[in-house]
Amino acid sequence: MPDIRSLELKPDCSKHAIETILAELEQDELERLAIDIIREQRCRLAKAQELYELLGALEQGSGEDFLVDQRRHEYRLALVMMKAYHPIAATVINKLGYMPPLPEDMIRQ
Repeated sequence: MPDIRSLELKPDCSKHAIETILAELEQDELERLAIDIIREQRCRLAKAQELYELLGALEQGSGEDFLVDQRRHEYRLALVMMKAYHPIAATVINKLGYMPPLPEDMIRQ
């Protein structure tokens, strides 16, 4: 098994790959992608929030330790995934140059 400390991961290498993909897109394709990425980020946020509230309710009640530990793990995973996805959303929106309106937001107004 390799020595974990010997690994040197470079988190910015994926940013270059994403920028290469985005460079090939037309403006309308980029906007469509941005809209879907924003939706995905909102879903990740909603999942993290839902797990946070569920975890809080379990901790307040007499929840089983295993269940509390499992929900805490799921919440942390959701939070990490949401935070990890944020730079992708930011890269796409920055490339687009503006925050595109989402159709569902326009309906609510």
